[in-house]
Amino acid sequence: MKRETIEKILNFLEEKEGMELPESWFYSIKQLELIKELENYPDGTQYRYNNHLYLLGMQIKKLPNNLHVSGFLDLSYSNIPKLPDKLYVRGYFNLDDCKQITELPNSLYVGGDLVLHKTNITELPNNLYVGIDLYIGNTPLADKYTDEEIIKIVESNRGQIEGKIIRQ
Repeated sequence: MKRETIEKILNFLEEKEGMELPESWFYSIKQLELIKELENYPDGTQYRYNNHLYLLGMQIKKLPNNLHVSGFLDLSYSNIPKLPDKLYVRGYFNLDDCKQITELPNSLYVGGDLVLHKTNITELPNNLYVGIDLYIGNTPLADKYTDEEIIKIVESNRGQIEGKIIRQ
C-alpha cells in the first residue's frame, strides 16, 4: 500500500474518531508505524525484529544499519534505494523486482534463500553467506558471471553459498 494512501487513512481516522473500522485498516496502520520506526531508528545500535518482516511494495526510504531479522525479510516490489550495513536475516530474503537496489551490503547473512530477481545488482559483497539457494534471474549479475565464477568470487571474499545458484 502506498504511503499516501495510508496517510489518507490516518487523516480519516482523526476525522471519524469512534467509528468502527475495517480490520484490514489496522494492519495498514501498523505497517506505516513500523516503517516510520525503521526509517527513524538511530544508527550505531542493532535493531532486532523478532518475527517475519514483510514490506512488500511498501514505500520505504531506509532500514536501520545493523538490522537483525529472526524470520523472513521480504522487500519485493518496494522502492528502497539502499540496504543497510550488517544485515542478518535468519530466513529467506526476497528483493524480487527492487529495481533501485544496485548493491548488497557487506556482511550479509541470509539463512535461507536470497532472491535477487529483477534487481540491478552487478557485484556480490564481501562476507556473503547464503544458507540455501541464490536466485539471480534477470539481473546484470547473471549476465556477467557463470555459476562457477560466482562461487569463486563469494568464497574468495570469505563468504559461502550452501545451495545452488538459480537463474530462472
